[in-house]
Amino acid sequence: MIREKKSEEVPLSLSATARYDGEDVKRQLLEDQHEKCYICERKLGTDFQIDHFKSQENYSNLRQDWRNLFLACGYCNGKKSDRFDNNISPLDVNVEDEIEQRIDFNHNKASFRAVIDDEQHRNTVEMLCRFYNGKQNKRLIKEERFFDEAKQKMISFLRKVYNYQMDSTRENRDIVAEELSVEKEMLGFKYWIILDCHLKDEFINEIKWNKEWTIK
Repeated sequence: MIREKKSEEVPLSLSATARYDGEDVKRQLLEDQHEKCYICERKLGTDFQIDHFKSQENYSNLRQDWRNLFLACGYCNGKKSDRFDNNISPLDVNVEDEIEQRIDFNHNKASFRAVIDDEQHRNTVEMLCRFYNGKQNKRLIKEERFFDEAKQKMISFLRKVYNYQMDSTRENRDIVAEELSVEKEMLGFKYWIILDCHLKDEFINEIKWNKEWTIK
């Protein structure tokens, strides 16, 4: 999960109709989110739904609010429902900085830790843990497959990073840099691999994404 950037131009159907899921809304969200689920960052294909960041059940006044609308995959949208309304907003927060996101290969689980200790960060961590690790660390079949997909993709990325560390050619660097493009999947996990491997300075320009840094 990383910071998101939303178009300032509000889709016309939000003001011209009573709908929140017009074709112009979907099209703009696909473009803004680089066709990825804003929670798990997997490519959406045809499996996407409009998620209300603050749920319709609890915040009916935000039903057509442009800043409250995101695209999520069916898995994430279904599990989120109205239980995680008080999360940190990916439009306002550099999520990848404020929540550590790792695959713990030794314990076969995803690990999330909030850098800031407040209710919104704790709720977001709880949500991510539940999506990847199941309830009380007991995964159902879909949760198991969801986690396994993330684990395999991070194993693949780690191999590319290690190849670069062992042989720092331009070609190997380009391979890692390509995996850090904003269009690629699971950048939140990749971000912390880069930091843990002490490669932040080497890939500083590739891991900015939707935020602006002052490089010191």
